[in-house]
Amino acid sequence: MKNKKTMIITASVCLILAMFVGCGERSGEKEYNKAVEAWKDGDLVRARTLLEKSIRKTSGNEKKSVALNQLGLILWKLGEADAAANAFSKSCNLTESLTGANLNMGIALFHAGRSNEAEVAMNNVLGDNPKNQTARAILGMIEMQKRNWAGASKELITTVNLNPRSPEGQNALALAELHQNQNSDTAIKRLKQIVAAYPTYAPAAYNLGVVYDLWLHNYSAARSWYQQYLKMTGTAGSHADQASNAIERISTQGSSTGTTSTQTNPDVATRFMTEGARLHAAKKYADAVAQYQKATQADPSQKNAFYNMGLAYYAEGKYTDCIKSCNSALAIDTQFSDARYMSSLSYFQLKKWDDAKREAKALAQVDAKRGGEMLKHISNAR
Repeated sequence: MKNKKTMIITASVCLILAMFVGCGERSGEKEYNKAVEAWKDGDLVRARTLLEKSIRKTSGNEKKSVALNQLGLILWKLGEADAAANAFSKSCNLTESLTGANLNMGIALFHAGRSNEAEVAMNNVLGDNPKNQTARAILGMIEMQKRNWAGASKELITTVNLNPRSPEGQNALALAELHQNQNSDTAIKRLKQIVAAYPTYAPAAYNLGVVYDLWLHNYSAARSWYQQYLKMTGTAGSHADQASNAIERISTQGSSTGTTSTQTNPDVATRFMTEGARLHAAKKYADAVAQYQKATQADPSQKNAFYNMGLAYYAEGKYTDCIKSCNSALAIDTQFSDARYMSSLSYFQLKKWDDAKREAKALAQVDAKRGGEMLKHISNAR
């Protein structure tokens, strides 16, 4: 989503460069032109350095604003959402004539986990253009993070009305309405419409798997949709691990019971979790894992059972197993910050820095403090 949204507000390099044409070799112009060429060649690091030098030398507010906006886009591509947001903010402060800078800033702030600031930026965008669907969509996502399902639905309905052909908006609206109305039939209907209209849009297939799995406990249908998602994305999908783990869990349930029954027993699951917690406290981690596994088999919607299992695996130094367990918890609740933190920490222990950073960024969107601390921890160790 973010790449598509960024492209919406990325100004034409040629048009921006035209602002510098006819000015002679003014201060900062040479570095700016070289930065644009480096960007065209794909050398983002050199483009960043040259743009920073150009900004220091440029005197005119409008030109400096353009350069700062370009710098923000490069920082965004480099994965530095916080720094990008700051560059966009400076661009906005210098001039109001550069369209898109506020929108850029809001998107970057949102992905940096600074939702309150992103909300202000997006409302400023809507003040100028109430029909800006990107701003509406981001505001809807912010309301979803707050678990304000009614507010999220309101913003996302407006987004969908502005652009009915957007599968992303329809997908997000299906989830917001599901949580608001607790009506899985409506969500399934909307998600199936997305799949029919946009056969390559994989997130809708994954979400159908989740609804059938965790809301209806129809494991046969859930497995089918998870498999369809993996067929569409392979291992590159953002939810590939969660889908694979869910399929494995469903298959294990089926082999142990001889069926993919939809029956669950939360009371039995609670007893297993209590016993698992007792064994966990006694540092009998393998025995605790066995109890947590029984709890997830009794009730696959128990996110804390998967999370506690991950903690036990982590205590044993089984970081890959911890990640799998946390992913199962996150499949149930994508906003489960504790599970996201343990996932990032486990990747950190495995020295898989990119994976650790990805999970820390996701954590920052729901817990800015811990996510920021984890990102610094990863950067220092790296």
